[in-house]
Amino acid sequence: MKVNIKFIIFILVLFFGMFAIEHNMVKEYSWIPTFSASDKQPFGCYVFDDVLTSSLKGNYSVSTETFYQLDQDSVNAPRAFLLVSNDMEMDSVDINSMTNLLDKGNKVMIVSSSFPYNLTDSLNIKFHKSYFDLNDLRLLAGNGKRQGTLVFCDSAAANKSYNFYSQLLTDYFWGVDSIEPEYKFTETDDQPLTEDDYLNPEDAKNNPLIRKSEKQLKSSRLAQCPTTVLVRNKQKYVVAFSKKVGNGELFMVANPLLFTNYGILDKGNAGYIFGLLSHMEGMPLVRLGNDTKEMEQITPLRYFLTQAPLKWSVYLSLISLVLFMCFTARRRQRVIPVIYPPRNTTLDFVKQIGTLYHQDKKYLEVLRKKKSCFVQVLKKETGVDLSSEELTVELCRRLSDKAGMDADVLYAILKKLELLEYDVDIDEKELKEYIDKMNEIITNSTK
Repeated sequence: MKVNIKFIIFILVLFFGMFAIEHNMVKEYSWIPTFSASDKQPFGCYVFDDVLTSSLKGNYSVSTETFYQLDQDSVNAPRAFLLVSNDMEMDSVDINSMTNLLDKGNKVMIVSSSFPYNLTDSLNIKFHKSYFDLNDLRLLAGNGKRQGTLVFCDSAAANKSYNFYSQLLTDYFWGVDSIEPEYKFTETDDQPLTEDDYLNPEDAKNNPLIRKSEKQLKSSRLAQCPTTVLVRNKQKYVVAFSKKVGNGELFMVANPLLFTNYGILDKGNAGYIFGLLSHMEGMPLVRLGNDTKEMEQITPLRYFLTQAPLKWSVYLSLISLVLFMCFTARRRQRVIPVIYPPRNTTLDFVKQIGTLYHQDKKYLEVLRKKKSCFVQVLKKETGVDLSSEELTVELCRRLSDKAGMDADVLYAILKKLELLEYDVDIDEKELKEYIDKMNEIITNSTK
């Protein structure tokens, strides 16, 4: 086999050129919040988990269990559970299981930018959420303007403040205590104004929906638990607070983007995160992830592509496979013959013979051949045999009924055809006239 060296060189240059371009091109960052332990992008939690793993030395882990599964667990030692999510989803079963865990002496810290209504209603609080704008964050970071401030209020780190970009501090609670300013939703907020959105129930005291909500909240156990404000923003709204529930403690924290790689590497602001986590000191810390439905699905191929040596092994394997396919295809390729279906060559033969007669100007012979075919077809279609029956007017009348032509006209045409038995001279024009008349009779007989 003759090997095409130029083709092989072209393939190798193409592949290595692609790898060189990929290796040297500027990497694009993904700003989608995943909170995944394997995500090294700005809003993943790879750095966050790595720092906690090395700091807590065996007392930190990531789990995919739900509150219900943890409640059914036979582990008796109290633990601290951390949930970091962009949109928290919890149903009544999750809340009941979480309350059971708190009664057993466990601690739970929920960090999210959105909380389910059944949880906020049970806590008798409201939550304000604004959508994150990446362009605004880039603008603030380019100007170096850190306009957002968070201040600790608890005794462990009282009045200690941290400055962040305001786009990372868009969420907060209200209705937690009386120190924060009164606030009402307006037309510019994320959701329309409803009767239940008033902080002061007196504004809608005649509304039965408000009275029903207040009655439910008074019977809520979580709402009656003592509350401690941990962090406020510079507008005095609560950003983090805790509630003593049974023998445990529940922590509610807003602005989860601060717990990502971007937040923990943002200057010296990692102290804010560890200040909150210090309330869980002395307990094994477990970060939960499956209830957020945002944990990244790790497949073997994805893991291979995240490790440089394994990634290059995959690339080299693909190159070898492509080269093998090219050589194998060239070695085994054969010409596939085109097989045509059998053709009926009788008509071609007849046309060829007729052409020879016509070229030799043997018009009478052509007309005799045509008449012979005409007699056979006429016998088949009408039952009239001109070769054995005498041509009479009566015969033409029988034929006229089937051919739809006048008997006298038929008699005249067939009488002229009888003269073909003698050697007469006819020209090309007469040949065409005779053939046209025979075709007309056959056509009328087959209708």
